[in-house]
Amino acid sequence: MSLKETYLGNIENLRRADPDAVIIDVTRRAGSVLSPSWDMLNEYKAGKMTWEGYISRFIHEMDNPVSRAEMLRIGELAKTEDVYLVCFERVGNCHRFLLVDMIKRAMIIEACRRMNQLVTERPDLVKAGYDTIAKALRVEA
Repeated sequence: MSLKETYLGNIENLRRADPDAVIIDVTRRAGSVLSPSWDMLNEYKAGKMTWEGYISRFIHEMDNPVSRAEMLRIGELAKTEDVYLVCFERVGNCHRFLLVDMIKRAMIIEACRRMNQLVTERPDLVKAGYDTIAKALRVEA
């Protein structure tokens, strides 16, 4: 399925268009582990931080086991469901846009981690897989 984003004011439209969609509120108000800290959010809204600074600090804030686990959970869910991350901002800069990219990146990293684990733990399966692919492509592995 897919991972998408929208804003809270669009929820009713979304529910009419896609009643089976999974809606995940990623706001600080909702207590989401994928929301920026109050300090960071207030600094940005007060103009004490640029968007580039916000991005850097947000990535740093999300670099923890709880946030990474939640990103992977959402990424797995988006494999079978339409998942929407929602926040307040209708237009402009919002962390939900960053999260979509961060979740996709986390899924790629997790897939690579699993592949590396498979190579280490079951080299026989990996070799068999390479041999099958090589035979199908008519090349030597």
